[in-house]
Amino acid sequence: MNFHITYRPVAGIAQVLFYGSVGLEERMEAAAMLVEKFGHRRPLRVLVDLRYARSEITLDEQRQFGRFLAEHPVLGRAHIAVLHCRQRYTSLIISSEAKSRGHSSREFFVEAEAEAWLLQVKDDLPSLASQISMKS
Repeated sequence: MNFHITYRPVAGIAQVLFYGSVGLEERMEAAAMLVEKFGHRRPLRVLVDLRYARSEITLDEQRQFGRFLAEHPVLGRAHIAVLHCRQRYTSLIISSEAKSRGHSSREFFVEAEAEAWLLQVKDDLPSLASQISMKS
């Protein structure tokens, strides 16, 4: 397991920190754990930090993972900011594949900019409380 997932309740951001060698298997495992722990959050804001990772994922696997993100019932509605080192931009194909299918994700080099983007994202769905009050 080459990742660590934490949650910052004040900001409402789940952070996935990858390190070492990271392939499709590690990304899928992290995605499953993220959904299990935080899939109920609306909006689901995720900061993926790849600055300490060495990507071991083929172009076909990148396309596959991009489609997976966009089409997943939980991750498809998530807002995902991805942090990269300036010298290593490792998930361009994943990002472009997901975005071409309408996924809300952006790539960043500066953590503060990634967090600012995530914090400005609003939930597209009304809250349960507002749904109940509209029925009354």
